[in-house]
Parts: sequence; structure tokens; C-alpha cells
Amino acid sequence: MNLISHEGRGGADRLALDISKGLKQRGHRAIFGAPSYCSLLKEAKEAGVEVFNPYPQGKIDMSGIDRLLTYCGKEPVDIIVAHHTHGRHMLVRARLKGLKTKIVFTRHCLLTTLPYLGAFPYNFVVDMNIAVSNAVAVSLVRGGIFPRKVALVYGGVDIKKFEDVWPGKVEECRARYSRKGSTTVGIVARLQHAREFGPEKPTLKGHDILFSAAARLGDNINILVIGPWEENDIYKLKLIACHHGLAPDRITFCGFQEDMAPFYKIMDLNVLPSPREGLGLSLIEGMAAGVPCIGAGSGGIREIITDGVDGFLFRPGDSSDLAEKMHGILENRAMRERFIAKGKEKAKTLFSIEKTVCETEKVFHDLLN
Repeated sequence: MNLISHEGRGGADRLALDISKGLKQRGHRAIFGAPSYCSLLKEAKEAGVEVFNPYPQGKIDMSGIDRLLTYCGKEPVDIIVAHHTHGRHMLVRARLKGLKTKIVFTRHCLLTTLPYLGAFPYNFVVDMNIAVSNAVAVSLVRGGIFPRKVALVYGGVDIKKFEDVWPGKVEECRARYSRKGSTTVGIVARLQHAREFGPEKPTLKGHDILFSAAARLGDNINILVIGPWEENDIYKLKLIACHHGLAPDRITFCGFQEDMAPFYKIMDLNVLPSPREGLGLSLIEGMAAGVPCIGAGSGGIREIITDGVDGFLFRPGDSSDLAEKMHGILENRAMRERFIAKGKEKAKTLFSIEKTVCETEKVFHDLLN
């Protein structure tokens, strides 16, 4: 069982479902545990993956622990994998109440809990921690988690989904979201900010850095913002843009999109400026789709992009450096084509969902044998 506690719009949610689908295709019984309002439930059912709702009250709380214990007592569930903080807390409590099923935590983010003290449940309650990048794995060990309790399995994407996109969808997307005569630069990330919002404060995904960089590059840049869907978030992003000198009318807000593939096809450049990214699936998706990519030189992004070979890395938080790298790619066609070719090759070699599923399967077999 892959257990999530979000609405299905994040990279961790998508990876959890794709792994479930892949395990199902390899002959395993796969269960997708998610709240009733998760947008991925329909896709799970269509793929033949069983679904289970661990939140009987319709909200994310701990009321489903007994339900989970009952389910695992009746059904032959060998392993439960939690992909979010709430799911991890739920499984720890379930273990203390007698859950016998093997517990795995998949870590999509760098560990930020107190060293050693925060690692206690990861060492003594959990059977294995899967890190989606080496950067995440290193952060787990530095935080006090035993190396033998950490397995590296890179997060992957469905390469063909982003390679082969129906041209009609691409043209429809282009007509709606592109601007004639403008270069389209995309960022795929939800808005995350400090507890107290301020347009001058850094955002966790680096929207502010991209806006500041774009403001330096003239008026022919169209920033495609994909992910934020709530009006309040869009309002905040406009405030951030204004603060950094970028007119909001140079931003196209696309909201959340279930099918991202055609959006990558209309991008001239894909940027992820997040200074603390566990991996960065949107960069891998962009590479698979044939878009040159730039990412902040930190966290797992450094494992996706080799600077100057298949994309550019810029100094985290440095909008001037980002602007210089953006200009370099957009003005150098030969470089752009080289990055596209190398990026496609790396996505296929290191970050295919098939590779992720096979390596995840091996971790599970080792746990059970």
C-alpha cells in the first residue's frame, strides 16, 4: 500500500500512484491509500489499482488508525509506504497499537528535524527509509538515521507520457497560454512561503528568484506559472512579481493541470529555482519532453542537471546568475539543442518510472526475505 495524505496535486502524490501502477503491472497486488477527495483516485481505479481511504471522517486526522489496523488484519498487506508527514505519524501510532505490516517511509524532502532526536522513529519503528535522491539520503544519515535503514531509489517519471504528446493538445495549449512574439519560460511548482507572507520574503520554491531574473531580461519573456490554483495564491504571486520589478501581465497563470505534458511542449525553457529541493520531478518531466532546463545548484537538483552538459545550474538565491543562464540558453541555439538531447538521454537512463519501480520492488523483496 502506498499511502498519501494530500489532494493528489504534488509530485510525491504522482510518484506514489505511478509506483503503485508499476507494481500492479509487475504482478503484485497494489493498493493506493488516499483521502476521498484525492484527484488521482479515478486514475488509480482505471489502472486496476485498489484504493483504500484511511480517513473515514473526510479530513486528515488520526481517526483512521483503527480502520487501517482492521484492514491490514484482514487483508494480506505486506508493506505500507508513507509518502507524507501525516501518513508517517499515522503509521508510527499504528505500529505502537500493534500493526505487524512492514513500514517504509519514502522521503521526498531533505530531513529538517533535530539531528538524532528526530530520527528515533525512523530507526526503531520504521523498517526502511527510501530516499528519492542521494541528497535526501545524505540528509537522513546526517540527521541520525542508521545507514542500513536508508535505501536510495531515484524518483522517476513516465518518459513516454512526456515524449509523445498528441499535436492537437499541444496546439490547443499553445493557443491558450502562449503569447505571440514572446519566449515562454515555465515554472511548475506550488506556492510555498513563510508562515507570515510578505512579497519581499523568499518563497520556498523560488518564484521570487525567477520573477526577479525575468525582470532583467526585457519584455519579451512570458512566465508560465503552473501549479498554484487558489485565487489567494495567485494574488500573492502578483504581489511578489511587482515587488521584484516584473509586471504581472508578463505572467500567465495556468492553475493546476492534471495533464502537464502539452505544457512542457510549449515551453522554451523550464526553470526550478527551489533552493532546497529533494529531487525536482518537474525538471525530469521537462527533460523528457525536450525542454532545456535550469535549476538551483542545491539539493537533488544537482543530481538531475550536470551543469553545462544537460542544462544549467545557478547559484541558489542569485537572480542575477539565473538571468545570465537564462539569456545564455535562449540566445545560443546550439547549446539549447545540446541540452535538449543530453537531457532526454539522462531522463531515460536514470529517471524512468520503470527503473524506479524495479528498484523499489528490490527494496521490498529484501525487507520480506
